[in-house]
Amino acid sequence: MQIQKNTLSSRLIAAAGVAATAAAAMGQCEPAWDYAIGNPGVSDGYVQPIFPWDGALYAGGSFTSIGGADNTGYVAQWDGSDWSGLGDVSIDAGTSNAFVTSFESFDVGGTDALIVGGFFASAGGLSDSMSLAAWDGSQWLSMAPDFALFDAIWAMTKGDLGDGERLFVGGAFDSISGVPASGVAQWDGENWSAVGDPGADPFAGTVFGTVIYDDGTGPALYAGGRFRDIGGQNIPLLARFRDGNWELVEAGLVPTSPVGDAGQLAVFDDGNGPALYVGGRSFFAASTSDMADVYKWDGTSWSGVGQDFTGIVTDLFVWDDGSGPALYMTTSSTDLGRLARLEGDTWVTVDGGVDGGSAFGLGAWNGDLYVGGSFMTVDGQAASGIVRRGCDADTCYADFDGDGELTIFDFLGFQNAFDAGDLAADCDEDGSLTLFDFLCFQNAFDAGCP
Repeated sequence: MQIQKNTLSSRLIAAAGVAATAAAAMGQCEPAWDYAIGNPGVSDGYVQPIFPWDGALYAGGSFTSIGGADNTGYVAQWDGSDWSGLGDVSIDAGTSNAFVTSFESFDVGGTDALIVGGFFASAGGLSDSMSLAAWDGSQWLSMAPDFALFDAIWAMTKGDLGDGERLFVGGAFDSISGVPASGVAQWDGENWSAVGDPGADPFAGTVFGTVIYDDGTGPALYAGGRFRDIGGQNIPLLARFRDGNWELVEAGLVPTSPVGDAGQLAVFDDGNGPALYVGGRSFFAASTSDMADVYKWDGTSWSGVGQDFTGIVTDLFVWDDGSGPALYMTTSSTDLGRLARLEGDTWVTVDGGVDGGSAFGLGAWNGDLYVGGSFMTVDGQAASGIVRRGCDADTCYADFDGDGELTIFDFLGFQNAFDAGDLAADCDEDGSLTLFDFLCFQNAFDAGCP
């Protein structure tokens, strides 16, 4: 062991004269696809919402089973190795088609629960759980006594607009549990109420996206979708709710066809401060000449984001692959492989993209990105409806700078991390940085990488 120690020290001293810097943290790697979660994947239908809750990953959609597991129609949980259903009785489609569109976590009766929204007859056999229900980890719960909703829920988010935390839901409804509402409603944990004045006329559109965003004037609720009026006001596609009223966002968005919608919303900071990003199809921002498929509202003005690729945006999501947060998008554009990342001001296909079907949803769990849809392949490899992208847990420790080779720069990177007190240099994983970490790294380097 003393020989290894001396060899390591001499290598480090010599290397110091060769280069001044190297990678400072172990664990850097090039993200790659992991196809296991998608094999066998979905039997039919698609995966759309993907959401982490209570130590597991949840997926929803129109699939009738996933991973070959029993009782996994429309919603299922993934523990990292296996799929399973939510209770003995999960989603009942009734006499129509069914699908799950959205998840959110919220307090139900003093317990954090997973809220599941979509279009279904019931959950867990509860008669008052049509299209919206709560899962507490062991049983299904209704959202209110005698809860009733005869339209689909398409979006959910939670936040505090000054009256305490609320669950906000969006969809195609003009009432929820008997309460008039214009496509958006809120729940305080006990009672349902409209968001603003529901208006005199029934809501005749669909809210596909909801998000809380603070443009510098305080948090506000944004609702996007396919509608021409909301809350009794002429506000097409995207509306902001603050100070008790729905309003246009500056000059607003303009549809270019009857199916125009702006239902994909995400808050992302590109280095210039958080901004609201909006995608969908067939619309433009009235106050800019930029032509794009995604637009950004920074609290002051609208601007186009990336090139005009003439496709439908099906989801926007922020994920950090280890190199910093970035904005990702699923889309109908085959030129972009149905999956793209914003790099500078250009949308770029992510590692081969997906094929054999559509991509509809994005989510993250344990630091990895998950993509859902109806696709059959990812970068040419089989993956049915869902796939994971991330760094494998068995990344070779000795390749400290993550360049795929074992060189003197790996020693430099390790020493720099050790000198900086970075626990990435805790090779023996005892919680402290000691001489034994140097010995551990020397042994790992001598053993080589697979």
